Amino acid sequence: MLRRLAFAITTLLLLSMVVFGMVKYAPTDDLQEMGPEGPDDQASYFQQIKKARAKAATAQVDRPVFYFSLTTADQPDTLDRIFPFTRRERLLQLLDQSGNWPALQRFENALVAADQAARQDTAKNVRPLRIALMDVHDARHLAAIADLAKKARQLGEAGPHQARLDALAQAAILLKNDLQPVRQWQPAFHWYGTQNQYHRWLGGFLSGNLGQSVSGRPVWATMRFSLLTTLVINGLAFFLAFRISIPLGILLARRRGRVDRIGRWVLLLLHSMPGFWLGGLLLLLFATPHTGLFLINGINLQAYDQTDGPFLLWVGQNVDKFILPVLTLSLHALALIALQLRGSIREVLNQDFIRTARAKGVAETAVYQQHAFRNSLIPLITIFSGVFPALFAGSIVVEYLFNFPGLGMKTLESYQFKDYPLLFAILMLGSVMTVLGNFLGDVLYAWADPRIRFDKQ
Repeated sequence: MLRRLAFAITTLLLLSMVVFGMVKYAPTDDLQEMGPEGPDDQASYFQQIKKARAKAATAQVDRPVFYFSLTTADQPDTLDRIFPFTRRERLLQLLDQSGNWPALQRFENALVAADQAARQDTAKNVRPLRIALMDVHDARHLAAIADLAKKARQLGEAGPHQARLDALAQAAILLKNDLQPVRQWQPAFHWYGTQNQYHRWLGGFLSGNLGQSVSGRPVWATMRFSLLTTLVINGLAFFLAFRISIPLGILLARRRGRVDRIGRWVLLLLHSMPGFWLGGLLLLLFATPHTGLFLINGINLQAYDQTDGPFLLWVGQNVDKFILPVLTLSLHALALIALQLRGSIREVLNQDFIRTARAKGVAETAVYQQHAFRNSLIPLITIFSGVFPALFAGSIVVEYLFNFPGLGMKTLESYQFKDYPLLFAILMLGSVMTVLGNFLGDVLYAWADPRIRFDKQ
């Protein structure tokens, strides 16, 4: 079991890396709009970089992505600290042509200094110089950069910015001429330790700090109510499903003939019904006026923020609205469980220990409930380990059909509104519950059948 636990933890770590990778490469627009806006913008290039860095620190993306990186020798180990992202992309394009990061860094520092000085200058004749520096910034080829830097130096000749423009022109010429393509083929390994984004993200998830939703609220506060409502309806549904299906499966296994045939056909019919179709039938029968019994007055729940009390009080005030979702989920599940249990018990009844128990005079009820049922638990445990994550993940179809504010609906909303922090937090929660369900299934396998051992033999 220790080996199984170690395997589960390793699986969770790998899943967390996958989810974190999805978080990092989600199509968001953070820090993309921080580039220079125009030659007359009063904010200098340096001020815009400073603003982007502050925003990156707020978004917690100002550290290396992982514990280490394997790159080429021309790339620095501080590449993840360059903001905004458009600036990083531009520098990488220039680095692909040069391979000389120190020269590129000197050029970038000279450009930042010249641009800052030009934007702080209030003289009217400085506008052509600002435009020339913007052209240098927008250039993507080393030859064009050298020519544009030379043009900017000519515009500022004999002016207050001549020294900075001379440094910019010299840095551009050095960047153009001092090429180091060999470094682009040399591998380089960089170790960052625990000061990285993944470590901070994983630590936040383990401590309950899941980050910020696009609404500005913490992710956990955004999903907590939906998670509780999903636990209520799915917990009740699976409890009813197992509570009803186990006696029903034993009954069908004992009875032969008409009872067994009718029971199997009914269960197969329930199991073959799609959840949205079965839920729609229940809506027509119990909650729609003029077409059914109309025992439930609609399906819309009272908003939780309109309830002056705890969560359980809100559940009690809307308990009639829970009936149809719970019934839809439980009917579909109990059909599968009862059919599986019936088949397992029928298979166990042909084994020697059942004949031995009957030969000893054990009552038929005890034969089924104590001997046959205990040895038929393996399929039930497999089903339990499979549905355990659904206790937390919810059902998008059922919750959408009944307008139920569970985690399934929250998942759909986060996808529609591109709330990626919330969406990936729900995905990570589902991954954790899936691995935990499989681990609990392994524990229950060994408990139900002591002959099962997870060793090499």
